[in-house]
Amino acid sequence: MMEQIDKEELTLVSMNVILHAGNARDYVFQAVNKASNGEFDEANELMKQANDEVTTAHQAQTSTLQKEAEGIEIPYSPLFGHAQDTLMTVKSEINMMQK
Repeated sequence: MMEQIDKEELTLVSMNVILHAGNARDYVFQAVNKASNGEFDEANELMKQANDEVTTAHQAQTSTLQKEAEGIEIPYSPLFGHAQDTLMTVKSEINMMQK
């Protein structure tokens, strides 16, 4: 039988990705408000915090995908799919803000 990630472990990873991606999104929105008020130093600091949160979320996602590459089965999880979607969207928002 192929080794498989425990569903509970995958749920925990998914919630971690969603949490940190959500934190990143909050920092991005705060940065937009600061930038629109001409507070660019504050906006830049908030974007650094957003990038830190995205990095944490991305590491959790990547460690799970690496397990699959090693042959460990990852069960289908709509929650994990949602987590990946949330992370990808926030990364796009960060890219738009940095342009």
